[in-house]
Formats: sequence, structure tokens, C-alpha cells
Amino acid sequence: MIELKDIEFSYRKKGAPALTAVSAVIGPGVHLLAGENGAGKTTLLHLIAGLSRPQAGEVLIDGTSPAGGMPHDMGRTFLIEEGMQLPGKTIRGFAHLHSAFYPNFSAEAFTANLAAFGLSGDEPMKSQSLGNRKKAQLAYALALGVEVLLLDEPTNALDIESKATLRKLIASNITETQTLIISTHTVLELENMFDGGLILSRSRLVFAGTEEAVATRLAFRVSRAPLQEAIYTEIQPGRVLSICPANDSEETRVDWRLFYSALHSPKRSEIARVLMQDTPATANDED
Repeated sequence: MIELKDIEFSYRKKGAPALTAVSAVIGPGVHLLAGENGAGKTTLLHLIAGLSRPQAGEVLIDGTSPAGGMPHDMGRTFLIEEGMQLPGKTIRGFAHLHSAFYPNFSAEAFTANLAAFGLSGDEPMKSQSLGNRKKAQLAYALALGVEVLLLDEPTNALDIESKATLRKLIASNITETQTLIISTHTVLELENMFDGGLILSRSRLVFAGTEEAVATRLAFRVSRAPLQEAIYTEIQPGRVLSICPANDSEETRVDWRLFYSALHSPKRSEIARVLMQDTPATANDED
């Protein structure tokens, strides 16, 4: 379990804060991390990975700080971020040395993941395309078996077929005891995979909760015409997307892209009021 307790973080003493008063509890499952450019997504991933320390508050994974510096602590998390370069001539060469720090690493899963992406793992990394390097990194990361896996824009540079493969590999590699946080601007590419979400806006966490908590309070509907009961509406060619209060017997899948847009609109307060009715989800009205 990840606990974020009143985190504050700034890159400069007098600069705008990168994160302000961020608090949340994140359990096992696959979680979306979303926010506009500069909202603090990468900063939050670095704090959870133990690569940075908050200037106030604390980050805890199962009660201990990921930035403790002990080998056991470092082996609990792994971050793949945009543009990351892994040392080693091949991904297998890198894995041979690096995986020793991760006791739950599965060589069999690593080989199977590579094969699913059409790779052997012996390809020279420097001569590979950006997409193939990303596939090799993802194949390795998903085989580590870490408690907390963090992926920053994992679908960037992947073709359509590889994105579909990534969805299948996440489903087959991530167990019910692991936590996977995916930061992405392209929510639709991984739709129906998220068990929960974290949504940032202007350095603040405006939502943290599970899909179940949202779906029991809000209904996501598609119609031909605007719905009178809708809290938030988007009109698209040939259809209308709406977020409405859910009926007692109604439960729909969360449209995370639509939900994100609603929380970045003037309707945030109304969405928050509905969510706060006897649900573990949280929404912050502050901008």
C-alpha cells in the first residue's frame, strides 16, 4: 500500500510548487495518473520511486520510505519514464546484471514478454528504433514482480499492435498484490484496465479513488441528445457523452477520459459533492 501524506515539493525555493498538499492511499491494482502538462505527474512518480524526497510530508510504501537507500527498499519499486536509457548492449545483458536486485524477477516471464513483442532480447539497443527500445524496457519491467511498478507514458512510440500487446501483458503479468501506476495523456489506449485513478491539476491532487467508488455514484452515459439530469456533458458528432448521478441499481464503467475532463471543468464542485456521499473516493474543489 502506498501512502501519500501532505506532500509538498518544489524545484526552486521561490518557484511555483510542483506538488501541494498531496494526500492519498493507493492500494493494489492498476491506477491511472493523469493531469495537464506541468501538473506534477512525473514529480509524483519520482517521489513514489524514491528518486526524490518530499520537502514536507512523506511517502510510505507498506509503512517505510522508498527513499531509505536500503537495497530491500530500492528493490520494491521500478520506474520506466519517457526517454529512459538503460545501460547495456542488449536488454538481456542489462537484465542479467540488474535483475539480481529484484528477488521476484521471472526470467520465464521476461522471455515470454519479449516474444510477445516480437523480440529476442539480444538485439543491440543502440541500433533499435525508439519503439523497440520501449518494448524491450516494458518486457523487462513487467517481469520484475515489484510491489510498485511505475510507467510514465508507456504507449508513446508503440504502434497499434504493440499497444494491444501491452494491454495483454499488463493483464497477464500484474498480480492482485501489485500496484501499477500508469501516467498517460492517452487514456483511451488503456481503457477498461484501470482499477482506480489519481488526477492532478495545477500541482494539486483533485481526485484519488477507485473505479468502484466512482461507478457507484456516477453514471457515464451515451445518448443522442443532452440529458436533463447530466452534471457534465460533451457533445460530439452523432452522440452526447454525459456524467449523471447514478441510480441505486445502476453501475457503469468509468470513462476516465470524460471524468478527467469533468474534473478540469467548472463542474468539478458538483462532481465532488456527488462523490463525497458515503464513498472512499475524494475530490478537492480547490484549483
